Amino acid sequence: MLAAGCGRKGPPRVPELLAPAAIADLTARVDDRGIRLGWSRPRVALDGRKLTDLAAFVVLRKSTRADCLECGSGYEERAVIDVEDEGKFLKRSEYDYTDRDLRAGTVYRYRVLARLSDGSASGPSNEVSIEWRP
Repeated sequence: MLAAGCGRKGPPRVPELLAPAAIADLTARVDDRGIRLGWSRPRVALDGRKLTDLAAFVVLRKSTRADCLECGSGYEERAVIDVEDEGKFLKRSEYDYTDRDLRAGTVYRYRVLARLSDGSASGPSNEVSIEWRP
């Protein structure tokens, strides 16, 4: 005899709380190849539960002239870094990205979003800012 069930494993969760918590430790530094960003993998959703479907990180960049920090446009998508170890036992804990398309005398501001497999995303990370002087 088979027992029937609804398949629900717990109380329903509000969709907005399923998004990853925002990255809070974004860093930027100049290295010999460009501006290198680094951040930690988010481990929990906004409701505090463990993330299980992290798919990618979206790097956003905003550039302004060094002599006019309020000039320029808004943030634009710079890169998408796929998460390739979701579902595996060992997961990468730190991520990085090096921006090589840079102009001298330009101030670059960066933020990173964490994106889930359904396309929903975290809020923006902390902002980092650095001037490129080759």
